[in-house]
Amino acid sequence: MPSRLSSKSLSASKAPLGIARATLLGLACGAIAIHGAAAQPYPAKPIKMISPFSAGGPPDVLGRLIGQKLSERFGYNITIDNRPGAGTTLATRAAAAADPDGYTLLQVNATLAYAPVLYPEPGYDPVKSFAPVATLATWSHFLFIAADVPSNTVEELVAFAKLNPGKVNIGHPVGVPPQVLTEIFKTVSGAPFNSVPYRQAAQLRADLLAGRIHAYFSAGAELVSLVQQGKLKALAYTGVGRHPDLPQVPTVIEAGLPQLALNPSDWTGVVAPAGTPPAVIGALSAAINESLHAPEVRANIARQGGTVKLTSPSEFATFVAAEAKKWPPLVTAARLKAD
Repeated sequence: MPSRLSSKSLSASKAPLGIARATLLGLACGAIAIHGAAAQPYPAKPIKMISPFSAGGPPDVLGRLIGQKLSERFGYNITIDNRPGAGTTLATRAAAAADPDGYTLLQVNATLAYAPVLYPEPGYDPVKSFAPVATLATWSHFLFIAADVPSNTVEELVAFAKLNPGKVNIGHPVGVPPQVLTEIFKTVSGAPFNSVPYRQAAQLRADLLAGRIHAYFSAGAELVSLVQQGKLKALAYTGVGRHPDLPQVPTVIEAGLPQLALNPSDWTGVVAPAGTPPAVIGALSAAINESLHAPEVRANIARQGGTVKLTSPSEFATFVAAEAKKWPPLVTAARLKAD
């Protein structure tokens, strides 16, 4: 079990240097004492992290890795409670209503910022209902197309779709940023693409390789390797600069689609219910950021095509507030509807 710190040691702002170092070390290890007449060490019992994602999917696997690292650091199990459905609002509402004691966390992604647009009165506010803890990773997306599509640029793909109205299929998972990117692309290009929703990204990728789906916005690193093998093409990238693994692929700005420059175009992180003690938030943030240095965590994020993102609670709070302003008008303009 990790060593415990007393509340007195945490509040001694003028403590000698040795005591201050011991305090910082204790915080980094995640064992803190909550102020009060009956101060209790944190954590003193298992922690639950609610996940809006289906068990076994890439976001869930990353969340479980982080949970495992927190369990090792804190000495208590971090259980993952999968509650997919209703565009992530089921899980998010449950977390918002939980006691703000540090024993209920929520893994979130960009849908936190725009799900309330699709599901009016969801039972929470993306900014006010939560205390951001730490970011995990961010993503930018490629516009991939099947190898047999006779296009090598975005302009050629748009022209091809206009020559074949309703016959060029763009696949997307439901309710996630690739769907938003797809609908924005259709709107700004004016091309009659046919949107095809998928429940399973694995099936979408298989259909893209088979040519049944002609285009797909994805951050998947495995698709990048397929481009390198000549089995797929990539026409544009939503990141700020060109991707180092596919430097020949222009950014969406270079390709004439500045509306798709949504950097990042997806992300994931961990939040707690609003009102969770700052000392607890700080201990969780320090532990999660330390976990993000683990080779297996970084390898998992790289396999998903993501970039590790380290933030403090205040930095993550600023980021979430900005995302809550960025996404709703895009979702509205894309005419997305609830699942």
